[in-house]
Amino acid sequence: MNSTSTAQSSPGFVAQRELEQRLAVVGPKDTTRGFLFSAALELVRSQADAEGLKRCVEAAGNSNFTAFFSYPVTTLLKLSYAASRELSGKYGGFDGAMQQLGFRAAPRFLESTTGKMLLSLVGKEPKRLIDSMPTAYKTAWDHGSCSLTWNGPKSGRLAYTNVIPVQYFAGSVLQILSAAQLKGQAIGKQLSLTESTVDFSWE
Repeated sequence: MNSTSTAQSSPGFVAQRELEQRLAVVGPKDTTRGFLFSAALELVRSQADAEGLKRCVEAAGNSNFTAFFSYPVTTLLKLSYAASRELSGKYGGFDGAMQQLGFRAAPRFLESTTGKMLLSLVGKEPKRLIDSMPTAYKTAWDHGSCSLTWNGPKSGRLAYTNVIPVQYFAGSVLQILSAAQLKGQAIGKQLSLTESTVDFSWE
């Protein structure tokens, strides 16, 4: 394998090419909430060095985001890819870092008024919290969609239409299960550039 092909197949090159492909399919009206940006920057601030944080702030074009204000999905894409590159060494690679970003974003939502209301509905039926996830998605995103199918009393599938990689949503689902005090798993599968599924279950 020559040096050119090695460079082209490197993780950094692949991630950058994928980012450009994803950016190309996002429309100007596609937005998401500021708490997702804040969660990503907080994780980088706590786990990366000052130069890494600086690169992520530059990718986001800002360091301060208001929790439920709307910001472009393209900006979150750039920030998520930059953050995943910076954190890949700590989380077993780019995909692991992307999953951690999703894992850290969910608590920000659960701490909000809407999130607290959803948690209050759980009681002794954690299934209710999972049932509310498509509605919660609409609160966080003006982009794509989320639908839920149950495969059994403690397992199901969330289907996403979203330009953010599936590892991000797998991380979010894991955190939601944790918030419901469930010992579970979430397995993500990327079907296309914008279509993915997360199969979840708990004991």
